[in-house]
Amino acid sequence: MNDYKKKILEQKGQVAVIVTILIVCLLGAVALVIDVGSLYQKRGFFQNVADASALAGVQELPENRDAAIIAAADYAARNNVDIIYNCRDFTSEEIEISSTLSTNDTITVALSNREAPLYFAKIFGQDTVSLGAFATAMVGEPIQLYYVVPWLAIIPEGTTWEEYLDPGTEKIIHGDPDESDFLAWDSTDSPGQWLSRYRDRIINGYSEPLEEGDTIYARIINISQTTHATEDRVGIWDPFDDLVTYVESIIKLAENDTQFVIVPVSYEIEVPHHANDKWSEEVEIIAFAPFILTGTGGHGSNAWVAGRFIHQAVIVTSGEIKAFGQAGIKAIRLIR
Repeated sequence: MNDYKKKILEQKGQVAVIVTILIVCLLGAVALVIDVGSLYQKRGFFQNVADASALAGVQELPENRDAAIIAAADYAARNNVDIIYNCRDFTSEEIEISSTLSTNDTITVALSNREAPLYFAKIFGQDTVSLGAFATAMVGEPIQLYYVVPWLAIIPEGTTWEEYLDPGTEKIIHGDPDESDFLAWDSTDSPGQWLSRYRDRIINGYSEPLEEGDTIYARIINISQTTHATEDRVGIWDPFDDLVTYVESIIKLAENDTQFVIVPVSYEIEVPHHANDKWSEEVEIIAFAPFILTGTGGHGSNAWVAGRFIHQAVIVTSGEIKAFGQAGIKAIRLIR
């Protein structure tokens, strides 16, 4: 064999080696791209489960830490992610209840050592890799509330609203203060355009924020405007029990629709017998209470709107929060 042929054969052999190396590198690159994409997707899935499980559990806080752990684990299980917890003392290595603003107001779900499959990387002997995800959620009471309706619940001084307003018992909005559990309220003591503001705020809520300690102005309820605006707000009425859930003696909002409203609470005031649609009296908001509208009835001056207070309602808000007690409006959020 002459030197030229030998050189050609040597070059072909070198090319074959280089091509083989390139194929291996290419397969490695394909394995890396596909498996990294798969792991990124799987990591996102575990993070979504951790976030949603924390938000599911935090709704039971601060009053029931055991129920919070069950709710978080149950939500994860619905998404085929198992969280093991001890059924005797309700502890788990992956769910922790802690305190931030008040006792047992924070839950952390930490999914760890979750196996994720690899695909092309199997040719290199790697079948799976461990992933994890972490989420913390907290419950509090919103300091500012939007879309509050223009009805004012009145309680005797020194009494809490949940005691006096008796959640679950029917309450009546009526034009006669002696027959009504409410007065109306306005953001100003000026009577100009009062009924127009009142109607809009029944349907849409008050567009500005309110908080405890703010001043509003109590007014006489115009029952005709009240019933018409309430009917326009609600449209189709659902039974009370379809909108709430009962947890022992606590009534919670289960479905947030137009029948759910937030009303401010103030201490009892005396309405003069001569009061008319121009009368107003300055009052201070001491709390906010969740209320479910249940129906309207009657005619003329005998018309009425009925509803029931509930103990708790969860709303979505991004504003500042404070420690939650045992009743009222809850705000839940992921904090990390």
